[in-house]
Amino acid sequence: MPVAISIQRVAGPQPIGERNGEFSWTIPLSATPSREWLKFFNTPSELAGTCMPSLVSFHQRDMVLAAREDQIKTWVQSIDQWITGANDRYRNWLNEAHRKGNERRRGEQTEADRVRGLNERFKDL
Repeated sequence: MPVAISIQRVAGPQPIGERNGEFSWTIPLSATPSREWLKFFNTPSELAGTCMPSLVSFHQRDMVLAAREDQIKTWVQSIDQWITGANDRYRNWLNEAHRKGNERRRGEQTEADRVRGLNERFKDL
């Protein structure tokens, strides 16, 4: 069974600059998200308000977003929900891929066994 590494926030948001009343914030993560994980993060099952995952960018192990100071708490709550959902969906995707891989390998083994059996049965013809 594959082990899915869960992505987590490791600290709160840190402001890194301001432009027109909006701050750029960086949020450090526990690991660099995979391409598949990012797909799940960017397509959450629920969206509410003005916070959208498409407005968050990723740089290695950091998230970066622009938000006013009075919005950041809502953003972090949304991000935490999206991270949880992405972790769950990514884990399910990995488990399903692993299951399908096992089925395919079993099918290939069964076919290989049949071919060997046929070779043995008809080798003297």
